Amino acid sequence: MPDAEPAPGPLRDLRWVLIALAVAVASVLLVQTGCNTGPEHRVADGRLALTLREYSIEPRNIVAPAGQLRISARNTGRLLHGVRIVSDDDKRGNRRSRFARVPRPLQPGESKDVLDVCLAPGRYRIVSPMPGDEELGAVADLRVEGPPPTTCEPLVGEKRASDG
Repeated sequence: MPDAEPAPGPLRDLRWVLIALAVAVASVLLVQTGCNTGPEHRVADGRLALTLREYSIEPRNIVAPAGQLRISARNTGRLLHGVRIVSDDDKRGNRRSRFARVPRPLQPGESKDVLDVCLAPGRYRIVSPMPGDEELGAVADLRVEGPPPTTCEPLVGEKRASDG
């Protein structure tokens, strides 16, 4: 007698639901772990140009030499966006330090030099401080390399319970 396909029933339906759930969970984990793994953008001349928009800051993976860094930003989105440099501690659930912040957000279409900072070697994050922006992906990783700067005084992080 040939093998007959089982009749549709609750167990067969449950199996497909579990497979779909496993695929969804794997997809979310893949997206979460790979958010800022794009190509490395190396800053060579001490100038970093950022593009701000809903759900992103570009470039997302930045490497800069220790010392003076001038950041310009262009808001190509439809909402207000800003720039803030914080420590990388938040990935581990710790309180983080705030290093620099643009005093006012950029209007849609606005483009300007926003920060002139001196950073010591380490890992930082560039985030948009507007409500919800960081949680929705407006984040870039900044790795500062090399010997400590001698031509400028590096910023010291200001510890905060939250970004306030």
